[in-house]
Amino acid sequence: MALMSGGIKWQRADLVYGLLGAVFGFAGFTLMLHSLTRGHAGVNYAIFRSSFAFSAGSAIVILDEALYINKIIGIMLACLAIALFFYDRNHLSVVRRSLLMAFAAMLIAAAFQMIIKLSTRVFSSPISYILLMNLFFFGFVVVYALIARNFRFPRTTFVLAPANGVMMALATFFYVTALQKGELSTVMPIIQLSFTFTAILAAIFLKDRISTRQIFGIICAGIAIIAMGAI
Repeated sequence: MALMSGGIKWQRADLVYGLLGAVFGFAGFTLMLHSLTRGHAGVNYAIFRSSFAFSAGSAIVILDEALYINKIIGIMLACLAIALFFYDRNHLSVVRRSLLMAFAAMLIAAAFQMIIKLSTRVFSSPISYILLMNLFFFGFVVVYALIARNFRFPRTTFVLAPANGVMMALATFFYVTALQKGELSTVMPIIQLSFTFTAILAAIFLKDRISTRQIFGIICAGIAIIAMGAI
């Protein structure tokens, strides 16, 4: 894709932000996975998803992004959608260490989002930057796997990984392009609501059950996207 879009062009800014993006992306993702081994997915994932509140706030303060009433309403509805989707009264008692790891992962994810936004101001091109960041990320994964001595790949990995890789590449491209063209405080809340569409598709194709609380969460997410898009 990089070659088809005009070739790979890297400059010093790509190296700096590519490395920083890979460091924070890898750290946040790894911490989140470790938090799930000790805590409840619904609670921890909701905390992780809330990272946009910190990155959006930082963008408003640091990058002087405008704060409209539409944006305030959209962010509040996005937070409500996350709470409705992942709140489970049976999982209120969780391991404290797990919660701390999820909270740390959330803060790191917020920093990662800010780094991506800052990189859009100086990188050579979205495709070249994404390629470089993922090369750094791949290096961290290999080193981590060597240290952990865990290089086992289940058979399903080879079946699902190619399709997942294509979708992740496309999602990352649209993610970076959206941040390049729009404000972080507007884009990130919309991106973080993607789980609602996953739930709808799962209900249609996998016959997963959607609770009344989650239906209200989907409605809040839809209104949040409309509110943010009206800015």
